[in-house]
Amino acid sequence: MALKSIRPKAREAIVDAAIQLLARNPGASMNEIAMVAGVGRATLYRHYSTRDELIAAIFEQSILETDQAVMSSINERMTAFEQLDAMLRAVIPLGDRYHFLATEFSTAEELHQKYQKELSWLADLVHQLKLERVVAQDVPTHWAVAQIDQIVWTAWREVGEGRVASADAPNLALRTFTRGLA
Repeated sequence: MALKSIRPKAREAIVDAAIQLLARNPGASMNEIAMVAGVGRATLYRHYSTRDELIAAIFEQSILETDQAVMSSINERMTAFEQLDAMLRAVIPLGDRYHFLATEFSTAEELHQKYQKELSWLADLVHQLKLERVVAQDVPTHWAVAQIDQIVWTAWREVGEGRVASADAPNLALRTFTRGLA
């Protein structure tokens, strides 16, 4: 019984340590992650037999945190533009933790389905943005969704690399999407 209560804590410690370490050093080894997590290599590999499995767990954590941040920042009384602004302000600060994921890839189908759910929510938002004339009617929805997605990833990377202040990134992202670079 004691082992069951320890395992979730070890998994959590490993994922948290990996996020911390990979945000500073995307090339960190599994051994370095185990050291930062305060677990032995055997424990790390018992939970995540490959780096890809660990990255998939981090992707899943990022999706969960992103969804929670978005849902806690918006409400149905907001216009689509206000929702877009609130979403960017809620999600971009997560880049401090997850910017390194821009260079990682996971083949886990379940994660792709969760990510597609996020993109579907964005597509609905873009439709509303078109009704509000924030996005032109002739812009394909998938194009606008891809632009928002890339702007978030770009903001995460730029903040993570220290080239843009975290406080400035949401405004830059919103401006870039709604007005371009003009």
